[in-house]
Amino acid sequence: MKPLQNGMNAPDFSLKSPEGVMVNLKTALTQGPAVIIMLPDINHRDTADIVDNFRDDYNEFTALRANLIPIIRAEDDALVKLKQEHELQFSLFGDPGATVFKKYGALDGLIFKKPKKYGCVVDRSGTITRAFRSVDANKFSRQALYALRDQMGRSALRSKDGK
Repeated sequence: MKPLQNGMNAPDFSLKSPEGVMVNLKTALTQGPAVIIMLPDINHRDTADIVDNFRDDYNEFTALRANLIPIIRAEDDALVKLKQEHELQFSLFGDPGATVFKKYGALDGLIFKKPKKYGCVVDRSGTITRAFRSVDANKFSRQALYALRDQMGRSALRSKDGK
């Protein structure tokens, strides 16, 4: 299965953070758009850079009423350590069995499918408006912000035109 692309429906999922915060995509979308960030491993060379960039841009995401949903193939104790060490304001969600990665087609390899970096912006209707099949650790946070702003601009134009 190839990674989900722009225009496709985002599969629903439910995960629980180590702090007990529950996230369900369908419910989160009632509050605003979502940015889903999938990272294959807590020790992946880009994981720290990506979460740091989202931490640094966190206020901009909250101003856009966006839900940040970082999903890492890791156990709870590793997620707690990462959140504390990087002073993150948002919850991290573990997916040790790569269940959500599979739903989104974020797997790599011909025989042994391993999770890979993937991200997407999902509008309130559950449609992926921007899929990031290639995630650059230093640009991903800003690219997600641009995609959210673009999405909001199109939404405002549709409501203004009555379409």
